[in-house]
Amino acid sequence: MTDITVYNLIYTKADLDAAPADERLFFLMASSVANDTQMLNKLLALTLERFDATHRFINQGNSAQGFMILRMLTGRLNEAWKMLASSNRMIKVNYLADLSDDAQASFRSILAYFGSKRSLILDVRNGVAFHHLREHVEAAYQSLDPATDLGDYLNQSIGNTLYYTTEILQYETLKNLAGLDSQEVAITLLIQDIREQTTNFNTFLFSFALVFAQRYLPKALEQLKNHHENFEAPNFEDLRLPFFFHLPNTR
Repeated sequence: MTDITVYNLIYTKADLDAAPADERLFFLMASSVANDTQMLNKLLALTLERFDATHRFINQGNSAQGFMILRMLTGRLNEAWKMLASSNRMIKVNYLADLSDDAQASFRSILAYFGSKRSLILDVRNGVAFHHLREHVEAAYQSLDPATDLGDYLNQSIGNTLYYTTEILQYETLKNLAGLDSQEVAITLLIQDIREQTTNFNTFLFSFALVFAQRYLPKALEQLKNHHENFEAPNFEDLRLPFFFHLPNTR
């Protein structure tokens, strides 16, 4: 356990009412996406943090769980991009010049990545994350070598049952969407893109939120140093979130 300090920015609805509606709405919606991407990235890190040299089942279960989290992240990052794109003019006119250099660069990087003809995050979001497209599943199945080892992991508890063949098809679909010859390389590329765009979005939002608070929540900022708590938090290396674990009240 390690001590951390968390500061509480305290304000009221009346304080937020002072902000223009479009700026207030963007602040609220973008901060929601920021929360989601941070939570999902933490869960991903805990899932993939350890490799078990003894049990292939454990690694494949964790890999499947990690890829599910990656698919959720593609959806939230798509929402982040859509919010930035729809508020592009407001940001450029009212905020961009006052943001940090890193935040300005991150803003432009997000628009460039998602505004290109193809982006792996959007391809995964549209083709794997939230839809089961028959053509993708069939293409993935047909592209497998006939000698590919398939199979599922069964347990008396449904919570520890993993239909792994369909996960292999998910990886194969990702490989096909990325236009690569290796599932592992495609997964590595997706993780890299997601981490980069998550960092870009949160770098931008942190600076935006600071400027927003300076303009519309100055009293809350002034009192920030007086509202904090110190408490013990678990260390990352002491935590894990595996797919397989004993579930209570199961037989």
